[in-house]
Amino acid sequence: MRSSDIDPAALGFAVVAFNVALEEALKALAEKHGNRSGPWLDEVQELALLRARGRLTEAQDQDAAAAAIAAVESVFVRMRSGFAA
Repeated sequence: MRSSDIDPAALGFAVVAFNVALEEALKALAEKHGNRSGPWLDEVQELALLRARGRLTEAQDQDAAAAAIAAVESVFVRMRSGFAA
């Protein structure tokens, strides 16, 4: 399947679903760490962004790739704001 074959609405719903899945996974990990951010979250964020950037470095639309990275970063920002210090 080529990316041009993907229905934009389905792709949008997939992004929402993966966003929710990432948030739920981070919440589960946070519970294991006393609902506190810390080195564990830094490590997960660094790895997630590294892998995402690696996959998107050769994307045809670099503006869209940058927006995708920003969306992943925003999930981590939201999660950090909800954790105890």
